[in-house]
Amino acid sequence: MNKKPWPVNYIEQRRPSLLNIEDLEHSLRDAKDERPLQTCLAATPVLLRTLVPTVTDVWCFDRPSFGGELIPDFLVASRLSTGIRWTYVELESPNARPLTNAGKPSGILNTALSQIRDWRIWLRENIAYARMHLSLEGIDAECAAVVVIGRRTMISGKHVLKYQSLSQPNLTVMSYDRLVEMAKGLSN
Repeated sequence: MNKKPWPVNYIEQRRPSLLNIEDLEHSLRDAKDERPLQTCLAATPVLLRTLVPTVTDVWCFDRPSFGGELIPDFLVASRLSTGIRWTYVELESPNARPLTNAGKPSGILNTALSQIRDWRIWLRENIAYARMHLSLEGIDAECAAVVVIGRRTMISGKHVLKYQSLSQPNLTVMSYDRLVEMAKGLSN
């Protein structure tokens, strides 16, 4: 079996370095929107390994196109004993609140969740095309999705449970603080 079916997108098996994490923290501190974070993560995709199970083989696709109309920020593939596991990654601004003051999902978070639904619909309708022509081996519409939005301090204590309930079996909503902490955990 070919160990690296997508050699250009392969993330070497190594831990994120403290320099990688410092770059992410610096980008996060200065970011007005998600663009600098997209650039930072595309340049150091080893930081995205934290979003998938601990495995040897991981690949990262920066802004892949689904039929020219839908573009996730990243697709991350990891090889498990059961095959390739895919994860959609949608970045939002670190300055965007995930919840309103009333504890409801914010407009920006709802837009991100809508994008994930759109990707899943597109894949349901175009699964053969995605696997054969886009070379997304083993992808399926219900693969895991991660939305990274806002900072932990934006979650009011009275809304923590509502925030936690946004994450479901195939969907994780997390802050950039959690992404940094996960990367630090891998670097140790």
